[in-house]
Amino acid sequence: MSEEKLVPAIRSRIAVRLHSMGYRVRDIATVIGTTQPAVIQYLNGRRGLYTKDEGLLDKLIEPLVLRAVEMINSDNGKIEPVELLEIAKQLAVIRTGKRYIQSEGRTTDELLLLLRRRLQLELSAAEQYLELSKRTSDDYTRLLLRMIASDSIRHGDIVSQMISWVESGRETSASLPDRAFLEGMLSIEDRASESSLAEKVRTDHPIAGLLLEWIDEDEKKHERTMKRIISLVDSKRGSESIGIG
Repeated sequence: MSEEKLVPAIRSRIAVRLHSMGYRVRDIATVIGTTQPAVIQYLNGRRGLYTKDEGLLDKLIEPLVLRAVEMINSDNGKIEPVELLEIAKQLAVIRTGKRYIQSEGRTTDELLLLLRRRLQLELSAAEQYLELSKRTSDDYTRLLLRMIASDSIRHGDIVSQMISWVESGRETSASLPDRAFLEGMLSIEDRASESSLAEKVRTDHPIAGLLLEWIDEDEKKHERTMKRIISLVDSKRGSESIGIG
């Protein structure tokens, strides 16, 4: 199932959760960005039905459910489609990864076995961090655990793609972005990394401090990555200019 086709299922699960908390159909429709008849169909199981990995889906939508509750209570805001698509992407990555893991016995190739084992570790870690995030009442700790889970999901996405490449036997070729575009992105990262949140934002909450440090480290990593891609673009240009490759 494609990510776009998963969105109604995600809306449906959020609607069911909110309805079980006592919220009205009208308010649910507004906050998840759909119509009241659609919500009624969700609640009656006639639309957006999703029976695979329901427990996993409930873990992934938990932050959106909590935000939806806040928005309904304050009568302000709604869940954006991009947020639903992000949940759909995470769910698709985990489900694809599980299919790769289940097919491990079909090959004895050492590289594929290594990648599948790593994929299993990443997906298992993601699910455990998501579960842990539901057990804490501290907002900052919950956010930190979900960020770690998201990292594991992204790692799983990368490993899944590499498994696909290896299994297909296709040659991989890099289509690098335009240098001017990369320089523009690098300037954004430069400005972001110049302002250290951990140094400028003081907080007594130890986990909040860790989150700020996380952001700063991510910005530094983004800057290093952009510089390396620019270097790759320059190297490719140099090779082409002298007829190499």
